[in-house]
Amino acid sequence: MELLEIHKAIIKRMADGQFFSGQQLADELNVSRASIWNYLKTLETAGFDFHAVKGKGTRLKLAIELLDKQRILTCLSSEHRALLKQLDVLDVCASTNQAIVEKHQLTPLPNGSVCMAEMQTMGRGRLGRSWVSPYGQNLYISFLWNFKGGISALSGLSLACGVAVCRALKSLGLNGHGLKWPNDILWEGKKLGGILVEIQGESQGGYTAIVGIGLNYQMNELSSGEIGQPWVDVCHAYGEKMGRNKLAAHVLAEVLSILHGYEETGLLPHVEQWNNYDCYRDKTVRILSGEQYEEGVASGISKTGELLLLTPDGRTKKIMSGEVSLRLSE
Repeated sequence: MELLEIHKAIIKRMADGQFFSGQQLADELNVSRASIWNYLKTLETAGFDFHAVKGKGTRLKLAIELLDKQRILTCLSSEHRALLKQLDVLDVCASTNQAIVEKHQLTPLPNGSVCMAEMQTMGRGRLGRSWVSPYGQNLYISFLWNFKGGISALSGLSLACGVAVCRALKSLGLNGHGLKWPNDILWEGKKLGGILVEIQGESQGGYTAIVGIGLNYQMNELSSGEIGQPWVDVCHAYGEKMGRNKLAAHVLAEVLSILHGYEETGLLPHVEQWNNYDCYRDKTVRILSGEQYEEGVASGISKTGELLLLTPDGRTKKIMSGEVSLRLSE
């Protein structure tokens, strides 16, 4: 559902997890007390989890650290701030990929343009799947980078960006995370995040890559109901809050660094590290394509990003991402 301005005002006021009485909120927001309770019920339907105590009031069960552009910029080194040409921090949008594309269509954006949002109403994942995107609980970030060369220069870009996210998590002290080909970020087998790369342009004029990254930061059970697989968030994996803005800054730094050199180097410098992060390496897997599937042992990726599948007859087969999905064999 799309939040009204009054809903967003309530969440921003309650973001720190402190108790508020209905009358206090009503007075501050200039609405009736009855309206406040109706708004809170609507927010509960939208996935916000509240805790009420008689005599104290109501609070968010999990405090929310709202995105703060200045705090993010402060966490970046001068080198990384130089790579970041534009940073838009939105409240709510359909998707950050769509938002940055629409802005680029109006006026061409420079390399290093980034869009973030508190919430996506139509977040998208790979193969047309929806991406659960509740307000203030996760990271939704899109990067724009223009490439002068052919489409082949973009081969494996999502894999390299997966390495970047893993580096960001490691730089903050997180262990146990890894990658699942082609674009999932896992922690101990549960989904922590994902990457969606969309390409626009023509060979004569070069290509524009939009790199969308979704990373679960601190998501409550009410918001996660539509996720159809085991999932985890960074705060649970880390054991404490590392800071949503701090995490965003580290992701920005690592992804921008990879995008900056990608046209020249391609995937090759990142293949070894991707293979080290590969959660399914040396495990028996199934490659699903529609109703068909093929089994084998996952053996890392090639220098151009194909999955290397060791088949039962001893051959090594290269699998391109396309419309296929990877699963552990049952």
